[in-house]
Amino acid sequence: MTEPTATHPAADFELEDWLQDAAMPEESAEVYKRANVVGKLSRLRRQIELERAASAGSEKTSAQASTLGPLEAEYEKLVQAFASSQITVYVRALSSDEKFVLRRDSDERTKDKTQLEQNKHHGFALLAASIIAVEPFEKPRTAVNWSIAQVKALESKIGPAQMEHILNAYSVAQNKLPEVDADFLHKPSGEVTGQG
Repeated sequence: MTEPTATHPAADFELEDWLQDAAMPEESAEVYKRANVVGKLSRLRRQIELERAASAGSEKTSAQASTLGPLEAEYEKLVQAFASSQITVYVRALSSDEKFVLRRDSDERTKDKTQLEQNKHHGFALLAASIIAVEPFEKPRTAVNWSIAQVKALESKIGPAQMEHILNAYSVAQNKLPEVDADFLHKPSGEVTGQG
């Protein structure tokens, strides 16, 4: 640390002012409540591929067209049902103090449980505390304050794989340095904005 000098006086920087709009890192994950349609979509895809293979190399008969059309319509309907069931779950990193309090409270509530049950409860407590908002399909982001019971209910409905997706988002928010891909929207060389 350098000592204040005439060119860098100590009063030039106020940490409290700088921290006023500081926030813990956030991450998000998309999950779907209608994942049950994926099996139906897989079946329809196989049927559509079979119909297309049967008509390949020959002109489509009206019977094949009448079979393929309803299959494709049903597929599109199920894809829309799946897509519209999406919800984005926002999680944030927790401070050391927050994690300490959660561990202490979790240990107190589960002192008569096995170590495995204690750890599972603590995991749900951490996740419940880290989930700060949700954004349903085509709706605005909404702040939430979910209980452990609500997070458990979420897992029981969406399954462990999708829950793992939310846990991974929490892990990134908690353990990875925040970074933004500044080149994500970078235009390829030769492309000029406003010209097509």
